[in-house]
Amino acid sequence: MTNRAATFLRLLGLAGATLVVSACGVFSPVQTDYPYIPADGVDLTMPGLDLRNLAVVTDAEGSAGVLVGQAVNEGAEAVEVTFALSGDAGGRGASTTVPAYSGSSLSETTPVTLAAVPAAPGALVELSVTTAQAGRNVVEVPVLDRTSYYTSVPTPSQAPSSSASPSASTSPSASPSPSASSSG
Repeated sequence: MTNRAATFLRLLGLAGATLVVSACGVFSPVQTDYPYIPADGVDLTMPGLDLRNLAVVTDAEGSAGVLVGQAVNEGAEAVEVTFALSGDAGGRGASTTVPAYSGSSLSETTPVTLAAVPAAPGALVELSVTTAQAGRNVVEVPVLDRTSYYTSVPTPSQAPSSSASPSASTSPSASPSPSASSSG
């Protein structure tokens, strides 16, 4: 075999190996094509309202809990949202208002207190989320204990009334803070 033929066979083998190795990627899924929630809670997107990282923080099964997460309203109208756990006696739940064009933490301004969480930390509970525009939506959210990141979440006894509505200035503001207030 001549040098020229040996070189040709080497290049042919290298080209074949390149094709075989690169073809492995064709059958492997691209992980960025699959959405996932890199947080403790769950997300819920409804017409007029996006809820992110929803979870219930409580000390024990049967105790009151505080709903944590982020509520984002990109619409021109404030959204009244009611949260209730499955098995909530009377189905009243807790309500809050998310001002127009805002995002607010559910546990900071006026914590959303849920009575008698029917599961212990580490379990999942069904949470009913109701708005006038989207109707009733049910999502399973995790129940978390008051440790680590959640030590700063107010206890239900520290939280104001469960039907309190946080408000924010309806005029445009440079501050993303949900704690601005208006009279109303």
